Amino acid sequence: MAERTRRPLIGVTAGTSRLMSGAWEGHESVVLTEHYVEAIRRAGARPVILAPQDAWTDEELAELDGIVLSGGADLDPALYGAEVRDTDMTPAPERDAFETALYQAARRVGLPVLGICRGLQIITVAEGGDLHQHLPADLPQHPVTGERPTRVEVEVDAASDTALAVGTRPEVTAFHHQGVRTVGEGLRAVAHHASGLPLALEAIAGSPVLAVQWHPELDREGDGLFEALVTAIGSVPACADGARAGLG
Repeated sequence: MAERTRRPLIGVTAGTSRLMSGAWEGHESVVLTEHYVEAIRRAGARPVILAPQDAWTDEELAELDGIVLSGGADLDPALYGAEVRDTDMTPAPERDAFETALYQAARRVGLPVLGICRGLQIITVAEGGDLHQHLPADLPQHPVTGERPTRVEVEVDAASDTALAVGTRPEVTAFHHQGVRTVGEGLRAVAHHASGLPLALEAIAGSPVLAVQWHPELDREGDGLFEALVTAIGSVPACADGARAGLG
């Protein structure tokens, strides 16, 4: 095996948005808050921004060391067989398709994945689960967390990688109005809000997957999740040709 001699390269997904002013008004831009970039850098890795585009091949993706699926707008409910509601944000089907394919390729290649908010929802649906489309209407015990970033308490299973990263009773910053209704196959819920809503998922088998329904990039207390991703990367051997061990 070749010893790793560089910082890990972590692909982090970004959305797109139309510029509203200035010389490039009306042009589409790639959008990602700097919080993600700084959190990845603090963890000792190098962020690589991934905008929606044609699908990466397994061979291309194997050049990276890990993936962060970032937050953003609602998923298209058609992805999990639901109807559009008035409370849904305008869907971004190109981003949905890109991130779903990226996650599936990461699982094939063996890349560790960290999903954040929308990222957790992408992982859930990609694994066959579905979502509550509007909280707290769909789960009255859940607090209103879709209007502004809101601090909430989380109960984390002590026997989980998430607990190693953030503890068993963290207070976190949530900003979502959708959430997991049915956990997808191959995943387990390892953290919940008192309302019963799953707030963190992990893969049962294969390369590490951590996904949280909050925004660790906004708080230094959340650095442990990015550090956990880098630690997981260090546990996956890199072969001399740059591909993951065990790939063809």
